[in-house]
Amino acid sequence: MADEQQVILRNGNLYLSAQLYTAYFPGIQTVILLDKSPYIVIMPVHQAGAGGLLMKIRNAKGDRVVHALEFFRQLGLDGESESVLRVVWDSEYAALKFRYP
Repeated sequence: MADEQQVILRNGNLYLSAQLYTAYFPGIQTVILLDKSPYIVIMPVHQAGAGGLLMKIRNAKGDRVVHALEFFRQLGLDGESESVLRVVWDSEYAALKFRYP
């Protein structure tokens, strides 16, 4: 599916489809976002005590949302416009990444 390889950035929130979550983050409850210009990296957190941003369940399908307003605000990406961003797996970071919108 096309939506499996993209995320949506809107109002400082990052939205992931259930398919994307299941493919790359099964069982993961938190992630860390890293600024690796020109990319943003979504890295899974495997230990509960390590912190990170909660991947909240958004609906019955299992879509997820990460509330990251402060992170995106620091990058100047907290506007109201919606960006659909293609993600790719980065084996160096063992994480998903996408280009700055």
